[in-house]
Amino acid sequence: MDKKIKKLFVVAASITGTWALAIKPRISNKPDMSEMKRYDFANRGYYNIRKKIPENSLVAFNVAVEHGYGIVMDVRMSRDGVPVIFRDHQMCRMCGIDGTVEESDWEKLKECCLSRTQETIPCLSDGLKLVDGKVPVLLNLNVDLDNYGLLCARVCEVLDAYKGVFAIESSDYRVVKWLKNNRPKIIRGQMIERHIKHRGIDMTQIHDVVRYNLLTNFLTSPDFISCNIADRTMFSLMLCRLLYKVQMINWTVNNMHDYELVKTDDSIVIFEDIEP
Repeated sequence: MDKKIKKLFVVAASITGTWALAIKPRISNKPDMSEMKRYDFANRGYYNIRKKIPENSLVAFNVAVEHGYGIVMDVRMSRDGVPVIFRDHQMCRMCGIDGTVEESDWEKLKECCLSRTQETIPCLSDGLKLVDGKVPVLLNLNVDLDNYGLLCARVCEVLDAYKGVFAIESSDYRVVKWLKNNRPKIIRGQMIERHIKHRGIDMTQIHDVVRYNLLTNFLTSPDFISCNIADRTMFSLMLCRLLYKVQMINWTVNNMHDYELVKTDDSIVIFEDIEP
């Protein structure tokens, strides 16, 4: 074999081996995900704005429980350290007001109505109290103002009093790493997106590529990967599943064709606008 070709082969093998190690999830002492896998998950509750049931509201969570669906709750932290259930960086879309959760105290937030209904922003403890362990809960932690450490700690303080089945995911790998180092028994997952914003400011392209391709897994050892259904065949995820059989969660499924597609390979479904 030509020396140049041999050298290229060695380099390619080294890169592939390093890549495989970088995307390695948790493979030993893994928590039991069997109960999570039994359920389809209603994204932000089983909401329906036409019926005045806004997303991430207590009534949406109650309807999901009544239908027997797991629930995805988006979690942020108020200025005074209260974990609240709210998705967006800005409050304009859901509440019609300026500002963010992170810039507001809980006393103000709990009075904010959602989508022009009488439903208000709930805190995490109230959301979990309503669910009361009847269905599993997937908490999506949203970092802002670099508050990942305090956010994780405050969320875990609430979870310490909760007896139901739950897991935590985040698109910020630092959340998953914090859980690995501080709460290793909690089911943790890396959420991947093609592009995210942090405090409204774009991440660097390098950071975006590294995170999207699961190259932080060696730091975080996630138990599952959560991704948009359109990204379920991306190279790093397929390699991670092939080598390590990592659990996959797909969002957001909004038609029965995609639902059946996701269910064919043992993935967990997060859905909206359908009744599986």
